[in-house]
Parts: sequence; structure tokens; C-alpha cells
Amino acid sequence: MLDKEKLLKKGLWVDDVNNIAKDCNLFIEPPVRLLDTSVRNARIGAYTFLRGGYIQNVRSIGRFCSIAKGLLVGMGEHPLSYLSTHPFQYESVFPFWKESKDFNSTVEKEQMKSSPVIGNDVWIGANVTILRGVTIGDGAVIAAGAVVNKDVQPYEIVGGVPAKHIRYRFDEETRKKLLEIQWWNYTLDSLEGIEFNNITTAIKQLEERKEKGLLKKRKLKKVLIVNGKLKEDIEKKSVNASEKESL
Repeated sequence: MLDKEKLLKKGLWVDDVNNIAKDCNLFIEPPVRLLDTSVRNARIGAYTFLRGGYIQNVRSIGRFCSIAKGLLVGMGEHPLSYLSTHPFQYESVFPFWKESKDFNSTVEKEQMKSSPVIGNDVWIGANVTILRGVTIGDGAVIAAGAVVNKDVQPYEIVGGVPAKHIRYRFDEETRKKLLEIQWWNYTLDSLEGIEFNNITTAIKQLEERKEKGLLKKRKLKKVLIVNGKLKEDIEKKSVNASEKESL
């Protein structure tokens, strides 16, 4: 079983290790906070925090994302063009029931869309649902209660069911500069002293520091959790087993 204190020392803060699925595949770039969040398959970037929800499958969540309670992302899909939307047609979801167990399926499960991608510096409000096949760009904002069924552009603000364009956070030139700078790729000490509350000044300061070589790239660190176990623990067990065999 995963050790909460051990994970914390590695930069992953979880309030309940039971929220990490036993058949999980997680790539965590610390520090990350997973509070009241059930997760199965995901890659999550540094300084991202989630305050509650369920992550079934997500290809990646970038750095510095702020995610409120009630997130649902990458859930399974049901066929709309089959006789029924029910999965009995291609898999047994009632293996304990003889009729279902004995049923021979003649069709294959419909190919699902790819897992969602969430960029860097994305703010997601409470009770948001993100469907499969969606890419959310860097700097985007998703209003509370939205159902996102199509791509969201960088620095775009969307809301509603289904989610629709509200406005952009910044003008086109500012958005272009921010995407060129990609401030989330640099260490916090590189960003110290930046006037964050003045976007024009902040961009100018970042551009000057980048030109002078004062922005230090963040080194990729990782915490891997596979099938409910830390990768290093799995490797240690394998080594110990090999040592016992050689004795």
C-alpha cells in the first residue's frame, strides 16, 4: 500500500492514498497536490493542485494548473450508433450473473476518442466535465459547471453546457508573447521579482531576463506510481527477489 508520508517527502500531497486506483499509471512532476481526487491514469505537472474530482484518463495536465472541486475528466464513452448505448453488446458488465456471463458478443467495442490534454496555467472552476478528445490550451479558464466537448484555445475563457467562448484573457499580441516565453518552464527563483500584477511589465521583464540568460529551465523530476505502487518500490522488490534467487 502507498505511504502518504513517503509520497509527501517526494513532493506529492494526497489526503487519502485510497483515491489512487490500484490499476493506476501515474507520472507526477513534484510538487503536486491531489486533495479528495480519485485518479487512475494521468501525467501531472509541477505546482498543479486539484481540490476534488475524478480523473479516469488524461494524457497530461500541465504545470501551475488550479483545479477546483468536482472535476470529471476522460470518462468512458457509449456508442450512439449501435442498437443500444449499453455495453452488454460488447462486454460483460455483470459477470456474476449467468445469463450475462454466457452471452456471446458478436461486436467489438467502439473505438473511443483520445484522452484529454490540459495545458499549463489552466484554471478550471468547480464541477467541470471534460470529455475525451479535447485539448485545453495553455492559460485557458473553464468556468464552473461547464461541459467541455471541444478544444479550448490558449488563454481562452469558456463556460456553459456545452462550453462556449466568452472572451480571451489578453489581446492577441500578448497571448503570442506569453506562448513564446512559456514562463512555466522556468524555476521559481528565475521568476522572483517579476511584477505579476502588470502583464505588460511582466512580459517585458521576462523577455529581458530570457535575453540575458537569467531564466533557468526547470529540471524534470518524477514520481512514478504503477498499479498502486511506487516505481522505486517495485524495482527494489525485483532486486531483492533476484538476490534471493542467486543465493
